[in-house]
Amino acid sequence: MVRSRLQLFFSACLYLSRSSVQAVIFSCRHAAPCGRSRYNANINARIVGGEKAPSHSWGWMASLRLNFTSHHCGAIIFSHNFVLTAAHSVRLFVSAPSILSIVIDADTLNTQEGQRLSLSTISIHPSFNFSTRENDIAILRLGKSIDFNDVNIAKICLPYVSKSEEHQYPIINRSLVAIGWGHMSFNGSMSYALRQVTVKTIGEKENMCKNSIYNVKLQFCAAVNDRKKDACQGDSGGPLMYYSAEEQLWVLAGITS
Repeated sequence: MVRSRLQLFFSACLYLSRSSVQAVIFSCRHAAPCGRSRYNANINARIVGGEKAPSHSWGWMASLRLNFTSHHCGAIIFSHNFVLTAAHSVRLFVSAPSILSIVIDADTLNTQEGQRLSLSTISIHPSFNFSTRENDIAILRLGKSIDFNDVNIAKICLPYVSKSEEHQYPIINRSLVAIGWGHMSFNGSMSYALRQVTVKTIGEKENMCKNSIYNVKLQFCAAVNDRKKDACQGDSGGPLMYYSAEEQLWVLAGITS
């Protein structure tokens, strides 16, 4: 059973720095129908501000672009015909979805590799609030189906939330990974290589979070106490994920908002 309401991730962009923590390789179950990429995720947390993602380790990541050219925001593959993104990123294109397109199976923005697909419809959550970012989620229907015969492409797993977790999902202090091609500092240069960063969920009453959360049932915060790593401009619409050790796969916890 899939939980239909995904949570949202609020972030403020902060400068990069370094620290020393051990790298971890996350091995996924080979037969998993989702949440498993061609190559295992290798997350080197020594780079506190984030790092370049290993090639083809996040098969569900898509670049949402303007006319197949400039990167606009991130998107997440979850089926053959649909991807997820943030509603605020696409709200101005609902009546003209053909202006947008997605590129998948491409780790860098300046490559001609990967599948390029047009959009046929953009469906924004009917209760999306632009001011508060509540329900900041949109489903994009593709002009044609994704070719999953390409071994570099995969689907993210959607979350199943137990009754015990429903009051607070994801649980506080859970390690999560955000990925994207966004700016590497506030108003700084954009990364042409896909990057990854590890953060943890924090309570809505924490100082760095309490002014961003308007609805604790729909939104949550993820960051680190030293404020030295986060998602940034251009990362909106990308996934915030956790690794399920029990299932040996990656699960979508939220969408970068």
